[in-house]
Amino acid sequence: MGLVWFFIGVVFGGLLLVILPLVVAVIGAVLAIGVLIALPLLLAVLILAGILAAAPALGYGLLLAAILVALWASERKKRPLPPC
Repeated sequence: MGLVWFFIGVVFGGLLLVILPLVVAVIGAVLAIGVLIALPLLLAVLILAGILAAAPALGYGLLLAAILVALWASERKKRPLPPC
């Protein structure tokens, strides 16, 4: 019975050695395609996160600029002194 299991192991091991390059190639292709798809998506998410992180600062900056413009526009002009 041991000889039967030996032959089954030899056949199975030989098949694994034959299939191994195909498995490695498939895994490599899957990883390459995954990276090709995942990197642009990851970059898009990072850019969106950066925009969302900068939005409050941009909003406060625009608010301060609007307040300064409003104060500058509402500045009262001094009346000229009457001639002596």
